[in-house]
Amino acid sequence: MMFKGKEKTISDNEAMKFLPHTRKEVFFDFIKHRKMTLFALSSFVFMFFIPLAIDLLYFNFLEASVSQDKPEYLFSLIFYSMLIMLPCMILGFIGLYGGFYVAKKLVWQEGISLAQDFFKGVKENWLHGLVNGLIFGIILFGFVVGGYYLIIYAPLAPIWSGIGIGALTLLVLFFGMSISLVYTQDVYYSNPYLVTLKNGFRFLALLNWKILVLFVLSTGVVIGLCYVNNLIMIVVGLFLFAILNSVVIVLYTLISHAGFDRFINFEHYPDMVGKGLYKKE
Repeated sequence: MMFKGKEKTISDNEAMKFLPHTRKEVFFDFIKHRKMTLFALSSFVFMFFIPLAIDLLYFNFLEASVSQDKPEYLFSLIFYSMLIMLPCMILGFIGLYGGFYVAKKLVWQEGISLAQDFFKGVKENWLHGLVNGLIFGIILFGFVVGGYYLIIYAPLAPIWSGIGIGALTLLVLFFGMSISLVYTQDVYYSNPYLVTLKNGFRFLALLNWKILVLFVLSTGVVIGLCYVNNLIMIVVGLFLFAILNSVVIVLYTLISHAGFDRFINFEHYPDMVGKGLYKKE
């Protein structure tokens, strides 16, 4: 452990005072002592989502002026909004790598230079971020545009429309949670993208309920608020994302690292098990 001004060797008992023993302790330590760091990290991530926020706000303003008795006009507006959203989504997903890279260093109790480490994470993983954004953007496009199309024609075939909307919702959940695990792997291990994505599906099966709860309560709520036809709800959703995205990123990181230790590191990388936690010699 480094102290200001010089390096000092500390005893096992002294280490117990400084290092958290569990990942739950790590999280609450961040909430208690690193609030400004988390807020600054959220701001860096949100910079990459500003074009997406503008797209949502602008097209919602236009949608408010469209008469509800002309659903075909509203459908066209939603279609073009989501089409413009796609490159904005890709940019935002590239920026997420900076957030996940910094979060990894934070939970490992390593010193950070926020701007330098953030953009290092972006630089090293931008291509995978582009692919993540493209995949999830296309799926979200199908969910919003396809879902609205099915709602328009629901009276004609309500059962099939319900099945279609349910299938689209499951697709968003499945790929959204899996891609979240791609981020935590990419800043930890060095693997080709397809291997990482396949491992993301595997970890989703192993960490299912934890990732599901986190995704629904964070990402799912924000997506829901941002895609309702209500300007106030969209502003609320964007505000929550702007100030709290780093908290969610840290939670994804902590949950994933626990899974990595249990299913990979314990056998293949024992020195990495519990990194950042107090380990009794």
